[in-house]
Amino acid sequence: MISILFTGYHHQLNFNFIGHENFVNQNFSQPFVSRALTSWVAKALTIEFHFTPEEAVYLLELVAFFLVFEIFYKVGVNTKGKHFGMIASGLLILTIPWFAFLPRYMPLYFLYDTYALLANVIFLYFLQKGKFTPFVLFFSFATFNRETSLIFAFIYFLVNFQSLGIYKLLRRIGLLIIIWVSIKLLLKYLFSMKGGEVYQDQYWSNIEFFLSIPYEIKNPIFFEPYYRFSFLIFPILLMFPLFRKQNVSILPLRIRKTLPIGLVILLIFLYTANIYEYRIFTEFLPIFILPITMIIVQSIQYGESLEST
Repeated sequence: MISILFTGYHHQLNFNFIGHENFVNQNFSQPFVSRALTSWVAKALTIEFHFTPEEAVYLLELVAFFLVFEIFYKVGVNTKGKHFGMIASGLLILTIPWFAFLPRYMPLYFLYDTYALLANVIFLYFLQKGKFTPFVLFFSFATFNRETSLIFAFIYFLVNFQSLGIYKLLRRIGLLIIIWVSIKLLLKYLFSMKGGEVYQDQYWSNIEFFLSIPYEIKNPIFFEPYYRFSFLIFPILLMFPLFRKQNVSILPLRIRKTLPIGLVILLIFLYTANIYEYRIFTEFLPIFILPITMIIVQSIQYGESLEST
């Protein structure tokens, strides 16, 4: 039901920029067109099953959200049991709308955003299982969907540092980087005739946005503080609490190892993305929801123990 609801919200926002037919037929510019996996799959559905572009997009959207919640629940169960899996999944469900659906200037949200979220959940599952072969195979598919898959090469390194032999680990990371670069070069070649830029330098404009009062967006009295607050929700509520000493101490070692990636994500997105596109944090929510849920559950249990005494 939640998956259907989120797909319905997506209907209000989705493809207001390019339209469903243009998305399926890849009639749009960089950097959007180079995130090609979902448009290829949607195109195949229109050819093989005679779906309309809109039907293909919303079917894939619904399936993706369902798998996100189903697999993340299993990740939570594998972490701390069924009750923890339910709480973590519920927190993820409550968090996604803030970043993905709340109104904003130019509310762009594409099918590949949802599949990037799904990719992160699947990566977490494979990391829990400790199996490299399915991880690297899925890494290839995820890179065709979005370039942010590279973040999980760094996460794989952090999680397995000092637990795998250094040369074995470096070989695996080298393989992931080679796959990522090869796929990006292939996509660049396939869409070389498309206009636009794959990567943009937004650092100084973002700094100006935070520091200055006037900015080139409509209705700045509302939107400027709104966007500043919305962008800062990620580091303030989902990242910085994880670095408090009393919180870090209750986290499993494998999860503690992943914490530095939050700073990497924040710095990369501050450099390459516009502040009002805080939807970019959505795909990485599962990484931080797990430890945040642990901290919340531990705090509740500690409070109950104090009351009982």
